[in-house]
Amino acid sequence: MDRKILIFGATGNTGLEICKELESLDIKHSAFVRKGSESKIQTKHTGIIFGDVLDMKDVENAIDRQRFTDIVIALGSRNLKGENIRSNGTKNIVDFLTLNSIDAKLHVVSAHGVGNSWSQLKWHEKLISKLFIAKTMKDHELQEEIVKSNTGGFHIIRPVALKNEPSKGSIHCISEGGMPNGSISRIDVAKFLVKSIMDNKKGFSSICNK
Repeated sequence: MDRKILIFGATGNTGLEICKELESLDIKHSAFVRKGSESKIQTKHTGIIFGDVLDMKDVENAIDRQRFTDIVIALGSRNLKGENIRSNGTKNIVDFLTLNSIDAKLHVVSAHGVGNSWSQLKWHEKLISKLFIAKTMKDHELQEEIVKSNTGGFHIIRPVALKNEPSKGSIHCISEGGMPNGSISRIDVAKFLVKSIMDNKKGFSSICNK
């Protein structure tokens, strides 16, 4: 099956690595970016679609460009005050797919500790989540609830703390129990996500480096 992939959040640190991984495997893909930020995309064969994910018309125009088989959502924000960019942007995407009966599968970069993965956190990780990133975690919670309603299916990836470092070459994926490591390279997240697309992986995956 030929893949045509659209990436939301492509200019974030994880999104950029996803573009690199897709290009290295010669998989057709386009990045949805704000005008003015396209220079961040360093890959030569990444298609560029301009827009704001919080503008429904821009989302409609992007998805209408071609029949994308898969949509990657790697939205994020450096603002911890609770703008809900992830959940509001994801809602625009899912609403458009639903209203137009488009069965594109969603692949979402969420966070370890969201949903039933909360039980996998160590006590100090739970404390940090509640004291310092509660609004961010809530945004992820809302996002995941929206994604679960997508008729085309979904795969939600819940990485532990993301690091801007070289690939470790090994990834540990579990659905329950404690994680053996508290961090993962963004490059390895990208590799895991792209492989999961090609393998038609579904459901939820908590991941870290071994």
